[in-house]
Amino acid sequence: MGEQSSPIQDTNISYVENEDRKLRKALSTWDLLMLSVGGIIGSGWLFAAYAASILSGPASILAWVLGGIIVIFIALVYAELGSMIPRSGAIVRYGHLSHGSFAGFLFGWAYFLSAVSVPAIEAEAVVTYAASYVSKPALIANGIMTGIGTLIAMILMIAFFFLNYAGVHIMGKTNQGLTWVKVIIPVLTILVLIFVHFNPSEIIPSNGFMPYGWAPVFGAISSTGIVFSYFGFRQAIDYGGEAKNPQRSIPIATIGSVLIGMAIYSLLQVVFVGGIDWSKVGLIPGQWSQLSKLATASNAATAYPYAYDLMNAPFATVALSAGLVWLTYTLYASAYIAPSGTLNVYMGTSARTLYGMAVNGHLPKTFAKIEERNRIPLIPLITTLLVGFLFFLPFPSWYKMVGFISGATVFTYIVGGAALMNFRKQAPELKRPFRLPAASVMAPIAFVLATEAVYWTGWPTTLYLAIGIFAGLVLYAVLAALHAIDQSFNITNIKAGLWVPVFIVVLTVLSYLGEYGGIAVIKFPLDLIVVAIVSAIFYVWAIKSGIKTEEIAAMIANEDQYV
Repeated sequence: MGEQSSPIQDTNISYVENEDRKLRKALSTWDLLMLSVGGIIGSGWLFAAYAASILSGPASILAWVLGGIIVIFIALVYAELGSMIPRSGAIVRYGHLSHGSFAGFLFGWAYFLSAVSVPAIEAEAVVTYAASYVSKPALIANGIMTGIGTLIAMILMIAFFFLNYAGVHIMGKTNQGLTWVKVIIPVLTILVLIFVHFNPSEIIPSNGFMPYGWAPVFGAISSTGIVFSYFGFRQAIDYGGEAKNPQRSIPIATIGSVLIGMAIYSLLQVVFVGGIDWSKVGLIPGQWSQLSKLATASNAATAYPYAYDLMNAPFATVALSAGLVWLTYTLYASAYIAPSGTLNVYMGTSARTLYGMAVNGHLPKTFAKIEERNRIPLIPLITTLLVGFLFFLPFPSWYKMVGFISGATVFTYIVGGAALMNFRKQAPELKRPFRLPAASVMAPIAFVLATEAVYWTGWPTTLYLAIGIFAGLVLYAVLAALHAIDQSFNITNIKAGLWVPVFIVVLTVLSYLGEYGGIAVIKFPLDLIVVAIVSAIFYVWAIKSGIKTEEIAAMIANEDQYV
């Protein structure tokens, strides 16, 4: 009789497994679906329709469809990853598991930057809508929040901190109720406006369906809140470690939520474009750039109130101009419910992101400790609240913050395709309840599309993103120097993850040279072709540099794929 191999033992791995097991397994498939739908339908439906229309005109409808297709490719990759290794804070852990600590930290930090800023932007959305009918005290001045507006936003975040503190079971059930309201009101808005106040001729006005060409359509996908909205699907993955049956629930919730979001958002864009009363601003249909100039004029609130209100409360203004007072009040109520529901979800998501980074060894172990009473990561939750407050300083309005969040979010998903193929090669014995068909084709497509989406956020957003990510390395160095964390970077994982910082630099340079806010040395559509070729090269590098990490080896040896 041969000797049995003994389980791989590692102090950090054992600690992590114990903390993962403490998480309450309370969420059903329906709970996960509602979490993802709740993440998708937030402030995006209140403001993104206006922002996308200003940038690309009626073709913004196409931007929502294309954005949804891009996100589906990415979501399919994560459906396999999420059902294969369901963990709370999972998205920040896949890069670590496939390419080691160095790459894992960079992707994890970028994801944290995107997730922790969402509660702030959702709180800003509530205040912005309120500013359209609350004049004293002033909540918004010159397009940014006042001191009073910021204080109200902070109080809102504190309220949802306590809801998350009550535990995932209560948070999940509360979210279900909020999500139903968040779905019903947009659907009601679509039905009422399309039958009562809709002008089909405005979909193709005198200057055409695509007045500004294709380039702004792609730009709208990343810079106006479209991908920002769709990436709410990640909630099912981030909460996977607290699901009753993650192998079944995660794929259903992930793909189902994106399809629901595509249908609702595309139709909302249709009724918004077809519901503008251009006569109220003295413009002919289709003059979107001129409308934006009127809305942002210094005296817009008094000289061009319709344009100003469209910017601050798009759908409510359309409903009021149609004489639908009851719908207007309903939409104002939704302006509290929709962002608040998303704020609620992302407060927990951000906390689980920090938990996942601590699990990876990138933050002190106290961040991976589960509070016994409510079985939640308490220290990460407190940190999420405090760091979220800081985002009000550089980004004091919804429109200013959404581009940065979109770029940071999409960047973190670039690793998904490479991680999936690396796991197929390095860990074929892991169970895959959902196995992505044609993964050798789908994975690189997801990688390239995610890269294009980062590029579309434009210069200088890509520069800010690069600075933010590399600043994380400074934090890591400080924590390591203070011995708050164990130094986990070594020759092996630095070599495996070297493609990540090089990719960030190259993508930033391409952004500067490109047409999306850059100096336009590389013109559209050549720039998209160049970015696609470059991203394909980095995809091959990422596949070649993948390793079988200690965590994956331990997972296989100890047979604890599902904890």
